[in-house]
Amino acid sequence: MSGLTETAVLLSALRLNQTAEAWQVECARANLNWDTLTVRAIVLGLAPQLHHRLLAWGLSETIPPRAAAKLAVTYQMQEKRNAAIFAQLDEALSACAARDLRPVALKGAHLAALVYATPALRPMNDIDLLFTPEELLEAEAALTALGYGGKHKSADIGPGVIKHTSTFKREGQSAATPNPYLSTAAECMIEPHGSLAEAWFGLKVDITPGVRERAVDVTLGGQRSRVLAREDLLLHLCVHFCFHFIAGSPALVQLADLKTVMAEGLVGWPTFVERAVARRAAPFALAALTLAQRLLDAPIEAALDGLARATPPHLRARIAQLDLQAILARTQQKPLTGVGERIRRGFSDRAEAARWASNWQERWQVWQTALHPTRTDTGHLILNSLSAKFRKKQA
Repeated sequence: MSGLTETAVLLSALRLNQTAEAWQVECARANLNWDTLTVRAIVLGLAPQLHHRLLAWGLSETIPPRAAAKLAVTYQMQEKRNAAIFAQLDEALSACAARDLRPVALKGAHLAALVYATPALRPMNDIDLLFTPEELLEAEAALTALGYGGKHKSADIGPGVIKHTSTFKREGQSAATPNPYLSTAAECMIEPHGSLAEAWFGLKVDITPGVRERAVDVTLGGQRSRVLAREDLLLHLCVHFCFHFIAGSPALVQLADLKTVMAEGLVGWPTFVERAVARRAAPFALAALTLAQRLLDAPIEAALDGLARATPPHLRARIAQLDLQAILARTQQKPLTGVGERIRRGFSDRAEAARWASNWQERWQVWQTALHPTRTDTGHLILNSLSAKFRKKQA
């Protein structure tokens, strides 16, 4: 597979217990092409972390100058971009506070500010804020007052994403790139969430109950906010990583998130396992943590047995087979260019979602979404095309 060797070497550099000497031996054995490695790191959103690790090892002056320059520039750009995003977050949180809204800041904003050693290490493509469902209209009004325009999409259309049904961005913002880590837009979108429920073509898992009550008060972007409690954060990241994998979205930054959270050693593992099992999320937690351990040395032994006991045998067998090649094959797919490709991808996505179902009822929930083509993005595209052709013929 294209890029597999370079990606393996890249992840090896980020392993929790990796040493400069052992990694240099790996590079020599792989006959590493530094230009290819650097491009892979940038595309996968891991260039800032690689740059940071090489600096810590004292190797930044020993690698090829062009590669070193690319990594340094990428780090500096990410540092500048994240500073702008936190200014944007500060503005949004201030507007929320003025309306007595105290959202929970999710994923990137939480991790970059409070978990990673420095904010530049965690690329962000959007700002995710969790509100109660009753607060969403007021939150959207606050964003509209700041000059954001909202784009809404029904949860009944497309793959059935339900955690948020709207995105907000200011006019003039650059369009998103196929790869979120290559965006150079000065601002990012804000996504008001009503839940943490992940869904993809009928496969669903919801860890929302209780997370707001357990949220922790913090300061983000100069404003008071809340973030998920540590066990809730880790479970959210596990489920989110798996659904990135299932949906075919970039997922290695999310894997690095898992390692970074666990490296702090602040997770109450019995509580984590109990919540994963209670929310029927044990298979997703088991998969995410297993891969984080295999690829990045994440310390997770305390959780594996309990999660495995709550995971159906067929899913345990599948998780045991997952590796870096499987991640790349699923998450580094080419952009869709035609209706035929969209139809094939739709069946492929459903097949992947069905593989993660715990029983036949859940598998049926996945495949029955194919019986309603008018609810899919591809179905709408076909209907709009036929309608346009009919109108043209009538004219």
